[in-house]
Amino acid sequence: MAGFFVEKNMIERKDLIKNGGFLVIAGPCAIESEEQVYSIATLLHEMGVNVLRGQLWKPRSSPNNFQGVGLAGLPWLQRIKNDFKMLIATELVDKDQIEPTKETVDIPWVGARNMQHFELLKALGNDKTDQRPVILKRGIASTVKEWLQSADYIGRERVILCERGVRTGTDSTRYTLDLNGALVAQHDHGMPVIGDPSHSVGRRDLVPYLSLAIVAAGLDGIVVEVHSQPERALSDADQQITPETFRQVLGQVRAVHKVLVAKEYE
Repeated sequence: MAGFFVEKNMIERKDLIKNGGFLVIAGPCAIESEEQVYSIATLLHEMGVNVLRGQLWKPRSSPNNFQGVGLAGLPWLQRIKNDFKMLIATELVDKDQIEPTKETVDIPWVGARNMQHFELLKALGNDKTDQRPVILKRGIASTVKEWLQSADYIGRERVILCERGVRTGTDSTRYTLDLNGALVAQHDHGMPVIGDPSHSVGRRDLVPYLSLAIVAAGLDGIVVEVHSQPERALSDADQQITPETFRQVLGQVRAVHKVLVAKEYE
């Protein structure tokens, strides 16, 4: 479908989400090995996904949990770029990581834990020669106003907001996907907003349903965690789906999006 996926090697925000398109980012919660990330990238490439979630660092609540492979995984991502012409989206957790990843990472990512890491936000925004889009996830207890203020540090014209669920009174799921807040940011403030069904629900069986809710709500894209062996994942094993499940989800998301786009032109 024209405009559905990002065009290859286009790295400005205006080219990522345009003409009624829907941005799809997928990949493992964290890179664990070269074989793991390359095999998943191969399958995603075959499905037509052009943006890989390639997390080198993984902030964790406990220091005893897997923290990511760091810069050691950068050559693995570069190989994927070279072989598949995929764009790479990677979370940065410190401003010192911006420069060494610049040649490989097409879409820097600020996670929910760092939404108000102002030195990191300022460092991403201060280089006016850098026009790469930046994904900014919403903090787990942040208001829409605070989310947008964090975007201002980078420059709203470069930011893609990501709604990943906020902490509410429920304990039945990991977080609560706030489509209300996402739509306010999109409709009232003109920001592109994508949704993360994986982190918001924390259960792989519900990820397909939330993926459909995100596209049906009219948001601009999704980022989904995909792992070949989710039960063996070193981080967030409960919420990652298999490539087979993702293929089904992708087909459903495409179908819903096609209907929505068609209605816009009736």
